[in-house]
Amino acid sequence: MSAAAIPFLDLKASNAQYREALLQACERVIDSGWYVLGREVQAFEQAFADYCGVKHAIGVSNGLDALHLILRAMDIGIGDEVIVPSNTYIATWLAVTQAGARPVPVEPNDTYNLDPQRIVAAITPRTKAIIAVHLYGQPADMTAIMRLAEQHGLKVIEDAAQAHGALD
Repeated sequence: MSAAAIPFLDLKASNAQYREALLQACERVIDSGWYVLGREVQAFEQAFADYCGVKHAIGVSNGLDALHLILRAMDIGIGDEVIVPSNTYIATWLAVTQAGARPVPVEPNDTYNLDPQRIVAAITPRTKAIIAVHLYGQPADMTAIMRLAEQHGLKVIEDAAQAHGALD
């Protein structure tokens, strides 16, 4: 007798309630011929900016590119160090190395986010920024992280790819 398989993740069931809206969105994109940029992306950027309570949001291809572009805009590069969570997805580390900087891992606290107390020990004269990655729907302790950044003259990047809309 064989055991019944227990599905790990049933995306069909999870997406069923959105099926019609997703199909309509796909049809709009296909019919417009705008697979990059265009009205759909503009509408998403505006809706996401509104959701986040900010003036602007810019869609990019993925989180790695977003982080890399932010680091470049902050003029972070060769010889610089960026504090990153030790337990985050590889894209965070790759964005830092792609910019020419060195990722400096810091262990998480019990929320699996950067531990502000451990950040202090990782700061060196070469440290230019901290990337706080909000994980599993939980925001990092941004009050403590911003206080540390201000004390040490560091820039802060927040990566909310796994916690859109999360509040502390």
